[in-house]
Amino acid sequence: MQTLLIVFSVVAAFALGGGIVVVHRLRRRVAELQHSTVALGEELARNVREFAEHRAAIDLIVGALREGLLAVSASGKVVFANARVSEMFGLSASLEGRTILEVVRKQKAADAIQKALRGTASSERIGITTPDGERRIEMRVVPVRPSSGIAAVALFIDISELARLERVRRDFLDDFSHEVRTPLAGLRSAAETLEGGRLTPDHEEALRQVMLRQLNRIERLVKDLAELNRIESGDLVLEPRRVELTDVLNDLCNEFRERAGQSVTFTVTGEPAAAAADPVRLQQIFSNLLDNAWKHGGGGKVTVEIARDDGNAIVRISDEGAGIPPAEIDRIFNRFYRVDRSRSQTVPGVGLGLSITKHLVLLHGGSIRAYNGPSGGATFEVRL
Repeated sequence: MQTLLIVFSVVAAFALGGGIVVVHRLRRRVAELQHSTVALGEELARNVREFAEHRAAIDLIVGALREGLLAVSASGKVVFANARVSEMFGLSASLEGRTILEVVRKQKAADAIQKALRGTASSERIGITTPDGERRIEMRVVPVRPSSGIAAVALFIDISELARLERVRRDFLDDFSHEVRTPLAGLRSAAETLEGGRLTPDHEEALRQVMLRQLNRIERLVKDLAELNRIESGDLVLEPRRVELTDVLNDLCNEFRERAGQSVTFTVTGEPAAAAADPVRLQQIFSNLLDNAWKHGGGGKVTVEIARDDGNAIVRISDEGAGIPPAEIDRIFNRFYRVDRSRSQTVPGVGLGLSITKHLVLLHGGSIRAYNGPSGGATFEVRL
């Protein structure tokens, strides 16, 4: 019995010592596991932070795009749209969950989305009406491998300005062709007549005068176009200084009196006024307006009124002609524009004078407008 107790005591002591070893090992493993857990948590937190930073950067980039960006699900519902989409289509509420027809309200847009959802990229141009007027939008849609619920992405590009410039280019070419066709036809006719021979000296001289007039017209057209291009491109540099408008306008009116003879009278009225302007370009501005009043005033009287108003110098040049048709007033400063194209032969000019005048006035920081007087005739008002 005593022996058994001794053996039991030895075994118990051995077992107790081994348990202590196991406990130490477990503690070490737990410590290692805790360290690993802390490291994993820190790495996860770092990844979450980096993801949030990347997402914020992407949101910032997408939000700053001038183009509208929209993503749709496989069912054709909006999953994401940047602020530009809402701005383009005049929407204020959230777009998520809406169909493309609810957003764009154009069947062509819905058809383009459906085509992309079937796996084919497409492009469409649509027109929309906004408070600012008509807009032209180019819509490009591409399919994507379904991820996070996105099956297709659409990009909306506002091409209104490009469309306007294309229209301006087309109109310019049409107008230029119209303006240059007449003098070229006159030159061809005169040249063919001279080539035919058997003309009297008087007829030959008349044909030479015709050719000279048409050449002068083409030369003026090219010169005015070059001038207008120089102004619009910003290559023209003004040299402003204080200019007394009364002196400039009196000198110009004296020149026009000599050119017009007794057919037209030029009168300067009002009070002395000065402006900070380039003297050469200022003369060009008022010379164009006086020339326009002389040609379209139907004879009679051209009145120049000078005034001052709240630090501005104002010049009004009025004629006694038929005036400007109300529907044409907004277009009067367009290049090549004529109120009556049928008079293009009887009234000299190439239709660029008023356009050049407007650009020069704006370059001085001023304004110009045209309107009809209560008793008839047109008035051009310049504020500097």
